[in-house]
Amino acid sequence: MAISGYSIRLAGLAVGASALLATGLAGPAAAATAAPASIPHFDHARHSDQIWGGYAVTGTKFTSVSGTWTVPTLNCSSTPNSYVSPWIGIDGWNSDTVEQIGFDQDCVNGVAGYYPWAEMYPADSIYFTETVKAGDQITASVSVSGTAFTLTEKDTTRGWSKTYHETGSDQLSSAEAIVEDLGDGIQPVASFSAIPFTGLTANGKALASAGTVNSTVIERGSTPLTKNSTLSGGSYTLSWLHS
Repeated sequence: MAISGYSIRLAGLAVGASALLATGLAGPAAAATAAPASIPHFDHARHSDQIWGGYAVTGTKFTSVSGTWTVPTLNCSSTPNSYVSPWIGIDGWNSDTVEQIGFDQDCVNGVAGYYPWAEMYPADSIYFTETVKAGDQITASVSVSGTAFTLTEKDTTRGWSKTYHETGSDQLSSAEAIVEDLGDGIQPVASFSAIPFTGLTANGKALASAGTVNSTVIERGSTPLTKNSTLSGGSYTLSWLHS
C-alpha cells in the first residue's frame, strides 16, 4: 500500500492565505503566534515507516466525507516534542493532492496543545485561533461540487465553527479518517488516549460501505504504534499501543 499524497504545513507562509477563501478564519500571521511555525506533512513513500493510522476508502470518485471524533489527552512526559494530527479528508491515499481539515495535537517542550487547521495541498495549512481542548467533540467535513470545495470544522463542545471555500481540480480518488505522525522526517510520537471516530460517511454512505476499505497503522519498522478497531459502519477507534 502506498500513500503518495503529501502536504507541507508552514503556518507562517502567505501562500495558504492567498490560495484559500475563508469565512471567519484567521490568516497565517495571526495563527503563527498560536501554532508551531513549521509542522510538515510528508507522503508515505518518503519513509520506510508508516505515518498514517486509520481508514481510507477507494475505488470510486469521492465528493464528500464527514465525521466526528473526540480530542484525545496527550501525555508529553516521555516525549516532550512531538506532533500528531487527526483529520478528515479527500485524496492522498493514492494521489498527490489532499483536501483535509482537522487539528495538530502537539507536545512542545513538554506542554500539550491543540491547533485547528484546514489545508488543500499544494497550498499550506491555515491555522485558526479557536480553542480546542482534550475531551472536545470535533465534527469535520470536506465536500466538492464541480470545482468548488467546502471544508468545515466544528467544535461542538465549545460552540465554534469554521468554513473554507476553495476552487480546484483534484483526483477525488479516496476519502479517509486519519491520525498522522507529523514532522520533517519520522518523529517521536507522544502517547495519547484512544480516539473514537463516529458518524464517518463518504458520498453520503457509512464509510465501511462507501468503497474499498483500506486500513493502516502508524509504525516504526515492523513495530505498530497504533491499532484500529474494526470499522463498523461509520465508526472505529484508533488506540495508541505504547503508553
